[in-house]
Amino acid sequence: MPRNILLSDKGLIPLIFLVLSLLSLPAAVSATALNLKAFQSNNKITLLTPDNAMRYIRKKPAKPLVVLFSSFDSACKACSAANRAFFKLSRSGNLKFSFAFVNTQPWKKKELETLLFFKLSNSQPVTLILQNAKVLRKLTGGDYQKIPRYLKEAKHIIAHKRLAFYGERLGGGRIHSIVITDKFNSFLTKYLQNLDDYKAVAVALSKRYAWTASKKVGYLSQAAANYQALQQCNNRWKSKGNSSACKLYMVGDQYVFEKSNAQIKAITASLNNLQTPLDKYVLKLKRLKNNKALAYAVNKAGNWTSSYVYNHNSEQGATRAVLKNCEKRRQQRNMTQPCSLYYVNDKLIGGG
Repeated sequence: MPRNILLSDKGLIPLIFLVLSLLSLPAAVSATALNLKAFQSNNKITLLTPDNAMRYIRKKPAKPLVVLFSSFDSACKACSAANRAFFKLSRSGNLKFSFAFVNTQPWKKKELETLLFFKLSNSQPVTLILQNAKVLRKLTGGDYQKIPRYLKEAKHIIAHKRLAFYGERLGGGRIHSIVITDKFNSFLTKYLQNLDDYKAVAVALSKRYAWTASKKVGYLSQAAANYQALQQCNNRWKSKGNSSACKLYMVGDQYVFEKSNAQIKAITASLNNLQTPLDKYVLKLKRLKNNKALAYAVNKAGNWTSSYVYNHNSEQGATRAVLKNCEKRRQQRNMTQPCSLYYVNDKLIGGG
């Protein structure tokens, strides 16, 4: 055996570990930074220049696209962290995503904003997650802690066919993103958490891609939830000087933004066995003592009010008291339809 490889057992293991560690790194990678050659050796990343970036993004690749606008220039201190995190992300088995790196100068605001035709208002590397040239999520800087969640959210948006609300295509040299912050995502998440209610979301978009949205939850019918969501959305939208009208975005848990009026009517008619606020009151009353009653009033627009009583001396006394209370509440709200009994002593009287 050649003398130059004679090592003790204690020396051999660290050497093997060191060799394996070096083999696992891409070419020309230091402990602190990745350079252009390292990215060129990674066949999972498409390298782009500022000149061809927009043309590549507009190709509408089948997979969602993760694009990092960054640089190898040491003048950009945040770029090194972003480059390392992006490189690692591309090699971590995210087979459902494509990756592209744009070698630019993101610390110079005007260059990046001109490149993207999009006001970023920052001077750090920027990572965009896109599908069909629509920006679904944006991350600024090199801290990629949010990226796993953003990738999951992007897949959810695509799988549930919610791309329509995420801006227009990159056409005519412009990129428009209506929802790239967490604002709408949080809005929609809170809406979807109401699992058993009649609920609806309406939205409006302007030609300049301003937007507003309104959600309504807890109505006595799906038609009422639809009406109220549209009503509130239109009031808000027109108060801002817009002339266009709102459209329904969600009916119940179904995305309807691209559906026809006939399809929306069919979906609305099919949702007829969900829980109403009156049903929730009934569950509460069932645990209370006898001689209890619930009455309600609802108008044509779907606005409603109710009242309930319990522990009365008689059933007749309970019904008389609950109708009196309900009528008082109805008149305070200027509702024209009289109150009706809904529930008396564990018996459902009305159907809501």
